[in-house]
Amino acid sequence: MTAWCLPPGSAARRARELLREQLCKPPLTAGMLAELEVVVSELATNATRHAPGPYELRLLHDHGLPVRAEVVDAGAGAALIEHLLDRPLPVPERVDDLELGGRGLRIVAELTHGRCGAHWTRLCGTGRLGTGVWFDLPAGHDFPISGQPGSSPDPR
Repeated sequence: MTAWCLPPGSAARRARELLREQLCKPPLTAGMLAELEVVVSELATNATRHAPGPYELRLLHDHGLPVRAEVVDAGAGAALIEHLLDRPLPVPERVDDLELGGRGLRIVAELTHGRCGAHWTRLCGTGRLGTGVWFDLPAGHDFPISGQPGSSPDPR
């Protein structure tokens, strides 16, 4: 496992940068990487918005390859987050009907095709008990990604 501290004021940006640096090699396509950046950005934003710090990004490795990413905070929201990740993403009839609470986590669940969750864990930097929200990384080109095949991500 590799862990990095995420600064509260720029956690989402730093998490995207770190993920991109670690996963920029094949077998990930540019489209896959763009969607994973959305996922890690959403998790880091939620952590800094709804939970106390410190904040960490972790990559878990198996045989030298990253297989899971996780954003960890010092909050106590593992059960609530797990519940929100398990709910289906409703398609509203009107924009005004959009439910705000938990929408980002349900988008995370959609983009990872349910390969995500939350659990209690200890922060590497402090040993303090907190919540880790994880998502599995694609093992290869068979990982289903939404959007059109061959489409390129928006430039950043």
